[in-house]
Amino acid sequence: MELLAGRARPTERRKLELHAARCPACAATRDRIARASASFPTLRATSAPELPWDSIRARVHWAVSSGKRASDRSMPTRTWRPWLAIGLAGAATAGAVALIASRTGTPPAMVATTAGAPAVVDAGVAIVAPRPLAPAPLVGLVSRVGGDVMIDGLRGDVFDRRLVAGDVIATGEGRIDIQFGDASAIQLAPRSTLELRRFDAQHVELVVEGIVDIEVGPRAADQRFIVHAGTRDVEVRGTQFRVAHDGASTTVACRHGVVAVREHAAITSAIEVRGAHRVTVPIAKPVGEVPIVALTTDELETLVAATPYTLPVWSDASTLARESAPLELRGTRDLRVDGIEHGVAPVRVRVMPGRHTIEAADREGRFRRLGFVDITPGAVATYTVPALVTLPPTRDLAEAVRQRREQLRVGIDRVRLARCTRAITKSGVAAGSVEVELSVDATGAVGFLNIDSDLPATTAACVRNVLVDVSFGPGATATWRERIDL
Repeated sequence: MELLAGRARPTERRKLELHAARCPACAATRDRIARASASFPTLRATSAPELPWDSIRARVHWAVSSGKRASDRSMPTRTWRPWLAIGLAGAATAGAVALIASRTGTPPAMVATTAGAPAVVDAGVAIVAPRPLAPAPLVGLVSRVGGDVMIDGLRGDVFDRRLVAGDVIATGEGRIDIQFGDASAIQLAPRSTLELRRFDAQHVELVVEGIVDIEVGPRAADQRFIVHAGTRDVEVRGTQFRVAHDGASTTVACRHGVVAVREHAAITSAIEVRGAHRVTVPIAKPVGEVPIVALTTDELETLVAATPYTLPVWSDASTLARESAPLELRGTRDLRVDGIEHGVAPVRVRVMPGRHTIEAADREGRFRRLGFVDITPGAVATYTVPALVTLPPTRDLAEAVRQRREQLRVGIDRVRLARCTRAITKSGVAAGSVEVELSVDATGAVGFLNIDSDLPATTAACVRNVLVDVSFGPGATATWRERIDL
C-alpha cells in the first residue's frame, strides 16, 4: 500500500520493485492490493454488508502503514525484508477483501481525486483520495419577536422556528431577533425583508431590503460574512453594524470593529467603515466617491439600543431550545427583563430557567420594578404589565424610603441575627456586613428581598430568614438598598 500510494522512501521503493520483479508471488500480491484499494468505494456502497469493510481496510493500513511508521526511519537496510513480510501479510487480507468484492459482480471503481482527476501511480491504478467535507450548516434560533412577522410567507407562532439557508424573513409592524452563534445575532427592523441565501460555518450570505442590525463574533480566517444590499456588498469579520437599504441609497453604520463596502462582485475599490462611523451611498454614485463620517451621539445611541438580543450560554440551537423557555410579556408599556430593554409589549423573549425581574416604564420614561416571574424549561410563562405605571414624585419617594428603612432597622431581631453568625465570630473572624435590596408595597408586604454577601450559604440563608420576618405596616411603596452590619 505504501508503494502504490507513493509514500515509500526512494530506497525502499527500488528494493520492493526489484524484489517483485523476480518474485511472482509478491508481484501477484501487489496486484491484489491495487485491485482491493480500487474496490473499497464499491464495497462501502454495497447494501447490508456481512463484513465490516471499513474495519478490514483499517487493519490493512495499520499493518502496512502504522507499523512501518512506528519503526525508526534510520533502520538498517537489511531490515526491509521483515517489514515486507508484514506488508505481504496485510496484502493477503486485502486480497481476501478483493475476492469477496469480485463475487458481488461490481467492477472496481475509479474514484477522482479532490482536484477532479485520478491520481495514477506506476502500478496503473487510481489512489482513492478523501473528498472535502461540506461546511456544517448554521441554524438560527428566534430569541425575541414582537408584532407582525412572517417566515417564508407564513404568519403564526414563529418563535419555535429554526432558521436555515433559504429562509426569508419579513416584518410588517414588528421585529425579530435571531441568534446563530455565541455573540452572533441578527435583528430585523419593521417593514424589512431578509433572505438567508447561504448560511453555513464557512460562508454566510444575506440579502436585505430595509434595515438589519447584525452582531458577529470573531470568525475563522476562511469564513466569510457578506450582506447584499442592492448593488452593494458589505463584508465583515467581527463587529456590530447596521445596513439600511432602500430605493434611494444604502447606509452602513458601524458601532465597533470594521466592515468593507464595495460594489457587488467587485474585488477592488472597497472602502472600510470603522467603529463609530457610517457611510451613505446613493444609488447613482460609486462607493469610492462618498465620504465616511463620524456617528453623532444620537446615532451611536440608536445603534446601542438596536443591539440584537442574545443569550450568553449558546452551544447550539437544539440544546438552547431545549434548555430555555419563552417569556410572553403583555401590555402596552416599555419593558425590561433583568435590566435589558425589550421595547413595547406585547413581545416574546427567550430566557433561561430561574427567576427574572420585570420592569416597566412610567409616564416619565423611568423604569419601575413590578415583580418577578419564575421560568421552567419548555413551559411558556406569561406576565401581564399593568396599563398604568406611575411613580410618586421624587420628594415623596425619598420620604417613603426613609420611613421604610427606619422600620427595617427597628424590626430586625438582633438576637437571632447574632445566632446566624455565631460560628463565624467564635472562630475569631468578624462577620462583617451584608448588602440588602428590597421592596415594600403600600400594604407592608415585601415584594422581594435579595442579599449580596460573601457569607457561607447556610449563614446567608439564616440572615435572610431574619430579614424576611421583619414586619412593615401600611404606608408608602419603597424600593431601596441597605447595608446591615452583622
